Amino acid sequence: MRDFLKSDIASRVIALAIAIILWIYVVILLDPPIDIVFNDIPVLYTNTVDLTKEGYVLTNEKTETVSVKVRGSRTMLAKINKSEISAFADLNGYFQTGTITVPISVGLPIGELSIIEKKPYGVNVTIDKIISQSFPVTVEITGTPEPGFEVYESIASQRIIELKGPSELIASIEKAVVSIDVTGVSDDIMVTRPLVFYNTNQNVVSSRHLTSVPETIEIRSEVLQRKTDLVKAKLTDDNGGFVANVIPSNQITVLGKPNVLEQINFVDTNPISLSGITSDTKVVAKLDLPKGIVGLGNISEVTVEIKHKTGD
Repeated sequence: MRDFLKSDIASRVIALAIAIILWIYVVILLDPPIDIVFNDIPVLYTNTVDLTKEGYVLTNEKTETVSVKVRGSRTMLAKINKSEISAFADLNGYFQTGTITVPISVGLPIGELSIIEKKPYGVNVTIDKIISQSFPVTVEITGTPEPGFEVYESIASQRIIELKGPSELIASIEKAVVSIDVTGVSDDIMVTRPLVFYNTNQNVVSSRHLTSVPETIEIRSEVLQRKTDLVKAKLTDDNGGFVANVIPSNQITVLGKPNVLEQINFVDTNPISLSGITSDTKVVAKLDLPKGIVGLGNISEVTVEIKHKTGD
């Protein structure tokens, strides 16, 4: 045994044992403070409701994060994880527009721990004033009706809407559009659609900060059948010496419901008085369109050429 203690191996074993005992004493019994870094702690924004009450809104959409260096005993640090560390930026009192830096505050779950460092110290936020603006509703028709039919008129349930949101976003909007798809239709159609907002580049503008009153619009589109009919010039005070022709064509395309269109084969003009006409001339005459019939493109008049009859 004495020889063993005198050997080199024995000396090393004893030294190792002493080192282990000292390590246990320092690490476990004394439990000295150490530093640990927790990365990517999400930053929450507080008092945003107060901001809204004052007529402002936080327009930042990106979630910011912070890295925190925490100091404490090894025992205490072993009891926490990253999800228990809270980071927030208090927006109370920041009632102004523009980009500002708000300090980041960090909360720890155990009082014996302390924050040594945080990166970044603050977070840049953009705050804008909430405003309201009126926009006319633009009805956009997509698709093509059944062959032989036309969309005559589309009417929105509301012509003006009120849009509320950040002033910079509102200023970028050019028009409020509601669309209706008429693909394959042959009768009137009524739908309710959400509003879509476009900027001057015809790109859609969308944000959770935009609210419109109303949010949806009801659209009614009147769909009429198309038909081509003759136009007859209706003459009065005719002594038989003149002939009338509709120029450049005596045909017109009209629109109407199928049951109405099938009852007509031609369209008269309003009466054209020949009283006082002594030479060839041209007159513009209104069309005498039957009830329920309209001219394609809202055509309501034609040109009539009046000439003397020539002999046989």
